[in-house]
Amino acid sequence: MIDPNKKEKLFMETVAQHNQWLGVIARNNAPGDSWEDLEQEIRIAFWRSLDWYDGSNSSLGTWFHSVARNTVREFARKNHNARKGDERNYPKSIYVEQARDELRIVEDFIETLGELDRQVFTMYLDNCSYAEMSAAIGMEEATLRKRVSRIKMQFKAEYNGI
Repeated sequence: MIDPNKKEKLFMETVAQHNQWLGVIARNNAPGDSWEDLEQEIRIAFWRSLDWYDGSNSSLGTWFHSVARNTVREFARKNHNARKGDERNYPKSIYVEQARDELRIVEDFIETLGELDRQVFTMYLDNCSYAEMSAAIGMEEATLRKRVSRIKMQFKAEYNGI
């Protein structure tokens, strides 16, 4: 258990370190314009979870990713009907502008991935080690390496020449 005096400092440092990743995950997993709600729910869940973090099984970054992943799943369950309504009311355009902004390209690619591939690729982009990814996702490191390699090949095939 974390010392209450250190809790706020660890929270602020960890959220600041993973803030860009947090925004991408929230935008890619929340229906419509509710991504800020999901981002806030992840922060709240992480704050609450720090009471149980002891540092013996994983790094704080891995712990954060695990909490975020579980929060995204819960948020998706709660908002399943809203997401279906958004898809019917606001279908995606079949004409996608080829943006040259790197972040936009990555975000567009991440939207095409399934939930697990999204998490793996986002953690990879956030420079998580395979050991950290393995601890957070619960998958063998060798399997993760193959999955990341496949995702990177898919990205290259789709965006080659942009």
